Amino acid sequence: MTDFDLYLALGDSMSIDFYPAADAGRDGNSGRDSIGAAALLYENDSTLFPYFVERDLKSLLPSIKHTNLTFDGATTFDFLDPDRLKSIPSYRGKTLVTLTLGGNDLLQVIGSKARGNLVDLTKSVRELANRYEEVLTMIRKKLPNSVVILTTVYDPTDGTGILPTSSPLFESALPIEYLHTFNDFVRSCAAKSPFLLADVHKHFDGHGALCGAAEKFWYWKPSPIEPGYQGASEIRRVWFDTLQAEKFI
Repeated sequence: MTDFDLYLALGDSMSIDFYPAADAGRDGNSGRDSIGAAALLYENDSTLFPYFVERDLKSLLPSIKHTNLTFDGATTFDFLDPDRLKSIPSYRGKTLVTLTLGGNDLLQVIGSKARGNLVDLTKSVRELANRYEEVLTMIRKKLPNSVVILTTVYDPTDGTGILPTSSPLFESALPIEYLHTFNDFVRSCAAKSPFLLADVHKHFDGHGALCGAAEKFWYWKPSPIEPGYQGASEIRRVWFDTLQAEKFI
């Protein structure tokens, strides 16, 4: 087991508390509302997830500190912005980092160019990959003694390109092959030490548009590009299992 000093969560709404809390009816109403993926990895909610009791960082590493810098709508542009970079600590201690990033960049690209020039779309996804690598370089510079879990982006369409939503932005099939291209890139990055891979895309397959039953749906129904509370727990599960498999915990 690695004695991490700090758990730092970086990224977008795949990691945050708001949508899982709303899904569980806890958004200011009752119970603990810090039940996003990052919060659950740090400290389980035993009421919702009794099977994860003592399977969290706080239980295994009681002295570990937690900083959550994830936020809704985060893109690679945000994490390369000089003002935003100031909020990410420079720290030489043993640090665990989870990163969920790239999904919003893809949505922006697809939303603006899905009906446009596919050459431009391909170029934009390549530029996204370059920015993602820049983010990884920044993390390694600021946190030289870190273990970083890279997270693939889930697909609520289950490969169909059709979101279970009535949003006019996505009224036609999405070019989902670009999500696959980006996720393959993330997997290639994770093959390089000190990066680990949490293949959330693979784990979530069949729990979106094609799940066939409400209890198997892991997304937030009002906007299924966001995780519901079960989805947040499943992202946490993939992170936890990745750390266990690599003997970090």
